[in-house]
Amino acid sequence: MKKYFGDIRNLIILVLIVVILLLRQCSGDWGEITPSEPTIITKVETKYDTITKEVTKYVPKIVTRIKTEIDTITLTQDIDTLSILEDYFAKYVYEDFQQLDSLNLTIKDTISQNKILSRKIFYDLIYPTTTVTETKYINQREFYVGFGLNGTSKQFNYVGGSILYRTRKKQAFGLGIGLNDQFQPIISTQFLWKLGKK
Repeated sequence: MKKYFGDIRNLIILVLIVVILLLRQCSGDWGEITPSEPTIITKVETKYDTITKEVTKYVPKIVTRIKTEIDTITLTQDIDTLSILEDYFAKYVYEDFQQLDSLNLTIKDTISQNKILSRKIFYDLIYPTTTVTETKYINQREFYVGFGLNGTSKQFNYVGGSILYRTRKKQAFGLGIGLNDQFQPIISTQFLWKLGKK
C-alpha cells in the first residue's frame, strides 16, 4: 500500500512539473524567442494570351506610277469591250494571311479600276503573361501520437504509448505512459527544441 501511494505521489509530481513548464511556455517567461520563418512556396505560371487588334480601314498612297507607252496595237481577235469594262469597274477583295512567330497577320485589299480602294489589317498577337504566386504556410500547432519499445535483445523493459505536442515556435513536449517488464506503470516526458534555422 505504501508503495502504491509512493507511485501516485511521483506521478502527481511529474504531471505538475509538466503543467508548470507548459504554463511558463505559454506565458513567455522563457525569454525572447522569435518564431521560425513561415514556409513560402513560390509558383511561377506563364500563360499566353491572344490579343486581337484591327487597324482602321485606310487607302494606301501611290508612291510610284510607271507608264507604259504603246505605239501600235495589233488585234488578232475580237475584243469584248463590255467584259473589259465590267472587269475594270468590278471590285476584287484579296486576302493574305501571314504567320510570323507570335504574330498572325491578315491583310484584306479591295481593288477596282486598277487601284487599291481600301486596305484592312487584322492581327492576333500572342503575348506571354507571367503570374507569380506566393503561398505562405505558417507553422501550426501539431499533435503526434505513437508508441515505443525499450529493452535489450532478450527482453523488453518498457512498452507504452506517447503523445507529442509541437508549438508554433517549433518546440515539442512529449508525455508517455507505459509498462515496464514487471507490469508497473511508467510515465515519461520529453522536452525538445529545434536546433538551427533549417
